[in-house]
Amino acid sequence: MEYKNLEKEYDKIFEKKVLPFIKKNIPVNFRSLPAYHLLENLKINRFRGSLPIIIAREYNINEDTIFSLSAFCEFTFTTAMAQDDYYDNDNSREGVVSAHKKFGIKQTLVSCDYVNHKLISLLNSSLLKNNFSIDVCNKILNITNNGMALWYSSVLMELNSKKDLFSIDEDYVKTIYLSKTIHGRMLLECLFILMGENEEKIKLIQEYSKHLAIAGQLKNDIYDFTKHKKYRGLSDLREGHITWPLFLLIKSLEENEKKTFLEDLKNKRFENLINLFKKYKIFEKTLELINFHVNEAKFSIKDNFPNNIESFFITWADGNKTFSKKLTYDF
Repeated sequence: MEYKNLEKEYDKIFEKKVLPFIKKNIPVNFRSLPAYHLLENLKINRFRGSLPIIIAREYNINEDTIFSLSAFCEFTFTTAMAQDDYYDNDNSREGVVSAHKKFGIKQTLVSCDYVNHKLISLLNSSLLKNNFSIDVCNKILNITNNGMALWYSSVLMELNSKKDLFSIDEDYVKTIYLSKTIHGRMLLECLFILMGENEEKIKLIQEYSKHLAIAGQLKNDIYDFTKHKKYRGLSDLREGHITWPLFLLIKSLEENEKKTFLEDLKNKRFENLINLFKKYKIFEKTLELINFHVNEAKFSIKDNFPNNIESFFITWADGNKTFSKKLTYDF
């Protein structure tokens, strides 16, 4: 696994292999156009669609047999973003107008559901066609169906948290984070099942995925205040959705600060809220959490996979720590 620029390799695989496969099996038309809007226009890291191909090469598996997994993970993540933009009332994502603003709410949401079901059907039929066993196909179908349910559950849990932010505990927040990051997690679990790894290795991959997912989502939480501030920053804060940084802040507040905090949140007085984040060093505490989960992710896979695979996963995990060291706040 020697690539001079892994991100360019992701883009190359997506453009040359994954996207053509998706278009061949799910045509671009009025049913799918809102979902394709983000898939084709967003300039994001395409690891979800390309990683299965790269890992298959390392295991000497015919990459053609797992295009459907690449398609499923890339496109369902895209539909999740389109739906999330609606739930968060965002006008754009990374400079691209939100699908629900361009095509309307009803068409966008139904289109996303249509595409998701087409992808599940495509995944199942493709795996059977490529001679994966019924047992393996059932495992993949179960993981992906449950994964999609978990993502929707995370949205409902975020909405429910708004009823009383002070009653939320850490387990509730952790459940949201593990559910909303399911697209990357089920990708890795399904991928290594298809590679023929045993149950022990699958459990290690699950553990790695959980810690990496939390670290990555925490990074995105900080990006809302920095990198993404121009387009959709403060989305969760603006909508009053619970995040781990917000949870840390709530638990740090003095009793006499809680009423004012809720008023500032309700009235979107963001400067006052950000001053509280600074006062209680919430961003620094978030960085500590990122580093903890990165280290746990690395520990879970150490000395258990081929050298190239382990090296890749360690580098992937460490990317979050590199981010934390270089981070500067722009409020």
